[in-house]
Amino acid sequence: MNKTIVQIVPRLPPYTDGVGDYALGVADRLLKDRGISTHFLVFQQGLQIDPIINGFSATGLPAHSTKAFLSVLPADIEGIILHYSNYPYLLGKFDAPFWLPDALQLAREERQIKLVVMFHELPRLKWKNISFLNPIQTIVSRRLAQIATSIITDSGRFKAQLAQWVKSPITCIPDFSTVGEPEFVPPLTKRDRRLIVFGGSDRHRVYQNALPQLLETCKIFQITEICDIGKFLDLNPSDFPGIHLIQMGFQSAEAIGQLMLNSWGGCFDYTRFPGDLGKSTVFASYCAHGLIPLGTQYNPSEADGIALNKNYLILGNDLSQFNEIQLQAIADNAYQWYQPHNQTKNAQIFASHLLG
Repeated sequence: MNKTIVQIVPRLPPYTDGVGDYALGVADRLLKDRGISTHFLVFQQGLQIDPIINGFSATGLPAHSTKAFLSVLPADIEGIILHYSNYPYLLGKFDAPFWLPDALQLAREERQIKLVVMFHELPRLKWKNISFLNPIQTIVSRRLAQIATSIITDSGRFKAQLAQWVKSPITCIPDFSTVGEPEFVPPLTKRDRRLIVFGGSDRHRVYQNALPQLLETCKIFQITEICDIGKFLDLNPSDFPGIHLIQMGFQSAEAIGQLMLNSWGGCFDYTRFPGDLGKSTVFASYCAHGLIPLGTQYNPSEADGIALNKNYLILGNDLSQFNEIQLQAIADNAYQWYQPHNQTKNAQIFASHLLG
């Protein structure tokens, strides 16, 4: 008989959410590799939750309270994984689910089960050019870290902060591709001269912050086509002279993966999260499919093993200094960076904390 765990997520498909996609990937691999089934609890209210999603059972929280949480928590489970990404669990800058740590601690103690907290984000406030921890929301994040039997994060920067709150070990593993992991990755010479812009609605920053650099990159690389994938952005094709712009909207993971395998580069703007490229599933997807990752600007993510001009490049004029051998080396480096934390390796980490 399969063992069963609960994964708590902010949202699940069809609602777009990288954390939900990540959790489904973990669930899929845990089932295939370890025979561990997952039941999902969806935190956000007001959503239409299908009872079965990708083969896994799912339930929405009827209310945000300890009583409601315990009422829908399955009886025979081995443990709980909380995917805490901060903003989907909040109603505003000074709101926080203060009840959640108490509910989880009670469930852990009553059921004698393990609680793994995966920190996808830590709460921050921005004022002008200053960014700092949100003092109110940090109360919940710190409490979650303190009651967890194990802590995992996808950012070296987050790990350093969490280490100030608890004395227990903290596991850091970058995110994996949520659109598949091909067994064979063709070289750039076998691919079409195409760029991919993929992700949530915030991918509009690629065009907002770096459209001239994007167009210059197309000239340098002799790119003839840009495929924009995700929520429709209503881009104006006339802003892309000489380029065939295809606004593809939402696509299946399989379709996205196949398109990536036959494209040159993948564009991203992660300026909202300086130092955190390791937690980007979009960046991970580009790396897993052998694309050249192309950012709008430098992102100081060396703590996650990601270096500029080694694992990714910046859009614009400076790309003219790279020949095709050097460009292939960038794509290869990105691919090799990805392998130690692929979907299987991520799931192994969770399994070891749940069952170890």
